Amino acid sequence: MQSRGAYRTASGLPHVDRARLQTALLTLGEIGRNPETGGVNRTAFSAADMEARRWFITQLEAAGLEVRIDPIANIIATLPGTDPDRSPLVIGSHLDSVPEGGRFDGALGLMIALELVHAFRDLNISLAHPLEVVSFSDEEGGLLGSRGWIGTITEADLARSYSGRTLRQVLQDLGLDPARTSQAQRAPGEIAAYLEVHIEQGRVLERENLQIGVIEGIVALDEYEITVTGVANHAGTTRMADRQDPMAAAARMITLVREEVYRLGGNLVATVGKMEVEPGAPNIIPSVVRFTVDIRDPSRLVLEQALRDLHDHFDSIAREEGVQVAWRTLAQIPPAPADPAVMQAILDAVAWYGYPHRVMPSGAGHDAQSIAAIAPMGMIFAPSVGGLSHTPAEFTRFEDAAASANVLLQTLLLLDERLP
Repeated sequence: MQSRGAYRTASGLPHVDRARLQTALLTLGEIGRNPETGGVNRTAFSAADMEARRWFITQLEAAGLEVRIDPIANIIATLPGTDPDRSPLVIGSHLDSVPEGGRFDGALGLMIALELVHAFRDLNISLAHPLEVVSFSDEEGGLLGSRGWIGTITEADLARSYSGRTLRQVLQDLGLDPARTSQAQRAPGEIAAYLEVHIEQGRVLERENLQIGVIEGIVALDEYEITVTGVANHAGTTRMADRQDPMAAAARMITLVREEVYRLGGNLVATVGKMEVEPGAPNIIPSVVRFTVDIRDPSRLVLEQALRDLHDHFDSIAREEGVQVAWRTLAQIPPAPADPAVMQAILDAVAWYGYPHRVMPSGAGHDAQSIAAIAPMGMIFAPSVGGLSHTPAEFTRFEDAAASANVLLQTLLLLDERLP
């Protein structure tokens, strides 16, 4: 069903309370904050994260929502709709941070969700669909909570350590049964749509002087460990022509990673972020060099073409340098396209407010990437000043935060009307 137009109040398009949103963001930003660096330390299930969880639950309950904790420790709050037979609209993000992170990553989406509940009450707006606000557990460590919703929690997840406790112990401390994590799973069709507001974590919007990013999808991500094996030998007595030096080969390979990305262009990115050298002494030609390659693109076809080319180039370098090269897959995450109907609702909302915007992919993973497997998904980006994220300097202007909240508010109203 097509919309009859933008929802309007007597004074025009509805707006959230920017001051209230700003206060919530700043208050949450003090939980786990390092006073010396300004960095936020709310790693998953740490003492600071648990404090933030308690604070957020209090805020949700004060806003009149029904709150529950699901079997994978996600916080879920529900605002009932006028039609109990409809599937819920879900908005969410995460409270946890990286070590010495910023105040906006994850937090922005949840504080906007909280603000929308207040705004609906202020504006006397009722949705036909129930509205769920969800804070997903441990987004930063691997999308734990959202993977719980799609049923991919493993024994390795339960054995993972969080501040000296396994996830199994953490769940037990929260009064949850680790044997029942599968009961967190949501069925396809159970959710009408999932939406998430997030900071961009890049400079595209700022560079183009835009206020809103409408996400067309989350990129495919592959991660590999490359092992280059040569022959260790004396750095002073081994002639250059006699060397089988894995470091020299690895250096050429790493340079080629960058060259391949520039050659293919588009949205393709690749990063060599870690390197290990054995035996690791200044006067020994190494025997083994290992490095990682993180490569991402919205198109799986582009990614596979780049990987085929890199395999061929690496094999050629290995032959020329007299070494061996081996690949080990660390991760392969498929792309997650945004749902066209959800994306169109976001675009309509942006157009009515007149915010300068662009359609763009997300180069980072988000909980929306998991939820796309079971529900229509859409994301909204707010600009990051300087493109900075995962750092104490991370900042999103409050007027931009409020703009993204306004867009989400109108998008929910549109989807409430358009979705069956």
